[in-house]
Amino acid sequence: MQEEYFGEGMINRLPAFLKRIGCKKIFLVTGKKSFEKSGARDKIFNAGFDFEYVRFSDFTENPKTEDVEKGIKQLKNSQCDTIVAIGGGSVIDMAKLINIFSANSMDVNSFISNSIRIERKGKPLTAIPTTSGAGSEATHFAVLYNDKEKYSAAHEFILPDLVIIDPELTYDLTPQQTAVSGIDALAQAIESHWSVNSTDESKKYSSSAIKLVIDNLADAVKNPKPESRREMSRAANLAGKAINITKTTAPHALSYTMTSYFGVTHGQAVSITLGEFMKYNFEVSETDVTDKRGAEYVKRSILEIAEIMGCSSAYDAADKIKILMKDTGLKTSLKGLGISSSESLKLIAENVNTERLQNNPRKLTKSGLEVIIRNII
Repeated sequence: MQEEYFGEGMINRLPAFLKRIGCKKIFLVTGKKSFEKSGARDKIFNAGFDFEYVRFSDFTENPKTEDVEKGIKQLKNSQCDTIVAIGGGSVIDMAKLINIFSANSMDVNSFISNSIRIERKGKPLTAIPTTSGAGSEATHFAVLYNDKEKYSAAHEFILPDLVIIDPELTYDLTPQQTAVSGIDALAQAIESHWSVNSTDESKKYSSSAIKLVIDNLADAVKNPKPESRREMSRAANLAGKAINITKTTAPHALSYTMTSYFGVTHGQAVSITLGEFMKYNFEVSETDVTDKRGAEYVKRSILEIAEIMGCSSAYDAADKIKILMKDTGLKTSLKGLGISSSESLKLIAENVNTERLQNNPRKLTKSGLEVIIRNII
């Protein structure tokens, strides 16, 4: 059972939490700059963080095979008994991967080839996000990139044991960081809501997250105040809880190639097809529906999303997503991202992550994919 604490200044309680569980030496996973820039470092040390620790921050954004292997080696040589991850989604995913692979004597290649199963839980893991987007602190899976291919590790043992969400750690995010992380939270919430795996519980989380992002993201980007920062932190966590139940769908499936091959940030890559899939999925029929609850159920779910967003139709909701993206400085076309050649478009179309497509409520045909890509050029 995950233990969670939310609120301004909550990170100051980290030393007390760690002492309570009797840890001696900490494996501290952080970003290269965000640990200091977010204020996390000063806050925890001023609050009495006097533990022996080993810091691991020598990795790139979006966990890669070689980075995870480096972290596994460092953890095994460190004699640490507890892991603390302080950073964005990539940092928390990195900590999850290092922890679970180390506990199961698993090298990354063995995981990718599915030759080793997860059977043992790792060390106690505390996750402290410094962005409001990925919701990785709330999920039992982690993303890994190997040779530009995206893989997911998923198991109940991967879920962090303790979560501290302190909105103050997001106060120094740039407008761009706020926008790309916040739009990722919106995408996750929307995708979870229409996912074939949605439940009453996941829809409760996703509905709240959608409304919070719609009401607060633009303010958090353009005129950030404690209130909008707090609500975006809450939205990201709720969206994470939603996809922890459902996983993501088609917009995420198309995003990974944009990130791997073209360096597009994750939130930007996910959001660029979100509105198009809103329309595409709403036009589902009984011949191409993949949700066992039927096409009408899917249509109702998408209309629920539109209503939460303050819109009267899926098409209005798609337009509102585009307006929000423009309003927060995000690109709404592939050309705007420098992706326009026929070879690039073909690469995106041919490298869709099929695992995430299985969760989409409408089957994605080749012709449907071509229309979506054409509409975002």
